[in-house]
Amino acid sequence: MRYRDAGVDLDKHRQLHKAAASLLGGYAGAYTRWIELGEGEYALHVDGVGTKALWLLQAGRLEVAGWDCLFVNVNDVVCDGFKPVAAVDYVAASPGLEDAVPPVFEGLRKAAQRANVAVLGGETAIMPDVVNGIDVVCTVLAKRAAAPKRPAPGDYLVALESTGPHANGFSLLRRLFKPGERLCGSTAEDILLAPVADYGAVVEMLREGTAKAAAHITGGAFAKLKRVLGDLGAELELGNLPCWAEEVVKRGVPREEAYRVFNMGVGMVLVTDAPNDALRRAEDLGLRARVVGRVKEEGPVVVDGVVFH
Repeated sequence: MRYRDAGVDLDKHRQLHKAAASLLGGYAGAYTRWIELGEGEYALHVDGVGTKALWLLQAGRLEVAGWDCLFVNVNDVVCDGFKPVAAVDYVAASPGLEDAVPPVFEGLRKAAQRANVAVLGGETAIMPDVVNGIDVVCTVLAKRAAAPKRPAPGDYLVALESTGPHANGFSLLRRLFKPGERLCGSTAEDILLAPVADYGAVVEMLREGTAKAAAHITGGAFAKLKRVLGDLGAELELGNLPCWAEEVVKRGVPREEAYRVFNMGVGMVLVTDAPNDALRRAEDLGLRARVVGRVKEEGPVVVDGVVFH
């Protein structure tokens, strides 16, 4: 089964991105855009939980949606050297789900405390005929805290472990697994609905220089590395994959498709010219890290044999 079989055509999705690009102003980074305001640089970034929210609703775990809503944004903006300072949310639900909304707010409250972000407002809507279930989206305002450096041939690639599939690929995952089934010695709910990892501390590594650049492995998975590497190539060997990622392939998702949809256990990839320092600093910050590859002078990005141009 491929992502398009679950209703998501990545090629058409990229066409939408190209259509939207004509609207954009400001300065562009790998993940977000920013403007100069006074003596600072500020980014405004939006992302949502997607169809993971439907499974969280079914499982009674909507606090996770509030948490994820913030950290999918935090993890994007830190890659461009920004530290989030404020957020607003948008929660839309179908009629009859009014009681499902407060747990989302509780999850967002906990995430905001963790990230030291002020929630300044939001929009809550009950939308018959438009929303089927619940949709959770956040927007963050972030201030420049570090300046990522351009990767160079020979740099090392350090993988930061994910907590699970994070908030990507759930239109497909919901067709491969059932929430209550046994999976990897636990349940599919426990394994697949784990909250998104917090990589906010990576901005400190960028500021200190223990990391030169960072790539958040989200929608499009390892294709995101090309945003950071530009014309450079790379070769990565992830090693042992987490059980859930192996199971995705066993259940009929072609291996190449899996690496284009899911993070395969790696939520972020750091670029560094000092791998030992990066590993030590990541450990100090509570991040599980390992060296998985090197930057090459040219060519594609190759991850476990899967090629990304």
